[in-house]
Amino acid sequence: MVVSKLFKVLSIFVLFFFVSCEINDVDKSAKLLTIQELLNYIIGYDWFPYEFSLYKPDSSVTMQIDSLWKIKKYRFIVFVNPSCNCTETQKTFPSIIKSLKASNIPDSVILIYSMLNETYSHPFMHKFTVKILPSCFTEIDSTTSKYYSVVDTFELYRVKFPGKYRMEHIIAKSLEN
Repeated sequence: MVVSKLFKVLSIFVLFFFVSCEINDVDKSAKLLTIQELLNYIIGYDWFPYEFSLYKPDSSVTMQIDSLWKIKKYRFIVFVNPSCNCTETQKTFPSIIKSLKASNIPDSVILIYSMLNETYSHPFMHKFTVKILPSCFTEIDSTTSKYYSVVDTFELYRVKFPGKYRMEHIIAKSLEN
């Protein structure tokens, strides 16, 4: 009798474990967002419109980005964590999007993926690894998997040259390749 009850409890636990793993696996996929959704206060990104409005890109650099993009036609792939109280996410991510929009980059070439952590699956998993959130990659050549990590370069320049380079400078640099 005790063994039978123990078996039932153990069976329910094992069943629950397998079902919950399957549900979690489904939930671990990045969700594609639009800039318009972000500006309309989508759940988890209620901080975005305010931070987006605060960032003022250097217009001479955004004109350079506009000119370079018209020649290169590269895409930008951005990964971000919703509802993050991290200063970096709430400053870096809006500065990327604001710099691209101020540079007349079409929304159709700005792919924004929302994910809770770097292990989530996304359409570019076979091309590169997302190591931090937020991340931004300039797609230089998709066939040879050549991508420029904007945020990694921004962080490197921020340490090496404090206060000298802003996000739009790094985006322009990514288009020079």
